[in-house]
Amino acid sequence: MIYWISGPYGVGKSTVAKCLQEMLPKAFVYDAEEMGNAVRENYPDECRQGIVFDGYPLWREFNYRLLKDIATRYEGDILVDMTIVCEEAYPEIIERLRADGVEVKYVILDADWKTIHDRILKRGEKENCWCMQNIEMCLEYQQKETHAIHVNALNRSPEEIAKEIAEKVV
Repeated sequence: MIYWISGPYGVGKSTVAKCLQEMLPKAFVYDAEEMGNAVRENYPDECRQGIVFDGYPLWREFNYRLLKDIATRYEGDILVDMTIVCEEAYPEIIERLRADGVEVKYVILDADWKTIHDRILKRGEKENCWCMQNIEMCLEYQQKETHAIHVNALNRSPEEIAKEIAEKVV
């Protein structure tokens, strides 16, 4: 099964994925951000398509293909801790994987602006960093996202959140 964990930048996706990895007998954390860096950094500046990785059609295609390949070869769970904010990403990755017979659970970690802001500062980033500048964009997207299982990340430890995800999606 693929667990796609989305939510605002700084909400705790990576930490929750690591906790979930410890709970599941055989789980692999897939780094979709590395694919984003590869795609974006190989475009000349004037050809870059925006600030978020899921805005790149090639990022969506490469992640779909690689996740499909891993899912057919790997017998454990795959954990993807990556924010989705572009509407094209869900159908082009998650729906396609499901259509191919891959079980995908799409989870969004819900939190408020202040909680996300404070978590970003706690991890050592500055007040005006890229993540801070895009909290609102992420919150707007997650509020209208109806395909996902929403999990409350407010005032809860990463372990509690991971446990709820494991219980909700089984």
